Amino acid sequence: MCPRGATSASWTRLNISGHTYLQARFAERDCRPCPDRARCTSSATRPRSVAVLPRPLHEIQMRNRLDQQTEQWQRRYAIRAGSEDTLSQNVRAHGLRRSRCRGLARTHVQHVLTAMACNLSRLADWYDTTSSARRAPRFQTLCNTAGFAIT
Repeated sequence: MCPRGATSASWTRLNISGHTYLQARFAERDCRPCPDRARCTSSATRPRSVAVLPRPLHEIQMRNRLDQQTEQWQRRYAIRAGSEDTLSQNVRAHGLRRSRCRGLARTHVQHVLTAMACNLSRLADWYDTTSSARRAPRFQTLCNTAGFAIT
């Protein structure tokens, strides 16, 4: 249903990135003259279309989203967030997304050297005491949260 009470005209299966969704399409005669059109769709010409997961997958997704609100889940995720931050830094600052060479051995060497460059960059930031206005590095915050006293 749309915010104005119109019901969908058809339901079809839809594959997006290898996942099966159900797509509800609304009739053009209902959407075109609707005063709330901007709330339903960003398309200037097409009627509203909504893609939803099948019910069992939707229920799993809703359950997972509720679990993410718990303190226990957030504590567990904080550990992953530290490693995600490191990976993101390596991708953005040190070019880890693309390998400069071919072959598993050479790519491994690049990854090791990239990790070393990241660690050196973090050590340089760690020992740089000239700018006291900067916030603590995320790694330091993570260690302090986990109970490791790092000064």
